[in-house]
Amino acid sequence: MPVTVTDLSLAPVKGMRVSAPDAVTLEPAGPVGDRAFFVVDAGDNGLLLTTRTPRLVQVQPDYADGVLSLRFPDGTTVAEPVQPGEPAITRIYDGREVRGRLVDGALSAALSEHLGRDVRLLARDAGETGADDFPVSLMSVGSLRALAGVLDGAVPDPRRFRMTITVDGADAWEEEGWGELAVGDALLRVEGAIPRCAVTTRDPDSGRRDVPVLRGLADLRGKRHVDFGIWCTVSRRGTVHRGDEVRPA
Repeated sequence: MPVTVTDLSLAPVKGMRVSAPDAVTLEPAGPVGDRAFFVVDAGDNGLLLTTRTPRLVQVQPDYADGVLSLRFPDGTTVAEPVQPGEPAITRIYDGREVRGRLVDGALSAALSEHLGRDVRLLARDAGETGADDFPVSLMSVGSLRALAGVLDGAVPDPRRFRMTITVDGADAWEEEGWGELAVGDALLRVEGAIPRCAVTTRDPDSGRRDVPVLRGLADLRGKRHVDFGIWCTVSRRGTVHRGDEVRPA
C-alpha cells in the first residue's frame, strides 16, 4: 500500500486554529503562510503561548492576498490589509529570537478584547522560521490510530497535533525511522521525533483541557518517549497536494 498525503495544515497565526488547505508550498523557512503572525504582549513583546492562553484557539484566522481576517467565537469577523509597522523581536519557548514587525489597528484591538489583555500581532519577517524547532512537521494516521487504545478507544482529533502533513499507509511510528522523503515535488529530511506538550490535551475548538493525550503517550510508549510525529527540514522546496505519494528514501 503506498504512503500518501491525506491532510495538510497551516496555522496563519501561531497558537490559533489551523486551516486545512488542499496544497502547501514548502520553503526552507517552512510552509508559505504558516505562522506568518505571532500574538505578543503589547508591553514587552513576549510571545503568548496556547498552553497559558487557551482562548487563542477559539479564533479562526485566514490570510490571503495580504489581508488577515480573524473570526471570533461569537461569529464576528474582523479583517484588514496587513500594514506592518515598527520592527520588534519576540522569543519562542526555547529562547530563539524571531524578528518581525508589529501590526496595530482593528485586528490587534479585536484580539485584545477577546483575550482580555493588551496584545499586538507581530508579522514574522521573511526567512524566519515560525515553527518551534524545525520548519515542517509530519504524522501518520497509523500512529494516530495507535493512540486510541490508550484513550478509551477514541482516535484523537488530528488538529490537536497541528501537523503540516498527515500521511496514511504507514505502520504506527514507522515515520520515526525515515531519513529522507520526497513529497510532491519537495524533498524533506527527517530531524527527529517531536516531544509533545500540554496543547495536545486541549480541545482544538474551545481550548478546554479534555483528553489526557500526554498520559496516553506515556502509557503507550514510556515516560521518556512522550513523542508524536516527526520534525523535518526542507532540502528541496516544492508544493505538496493532498493525495501526493510519499516516497521515503
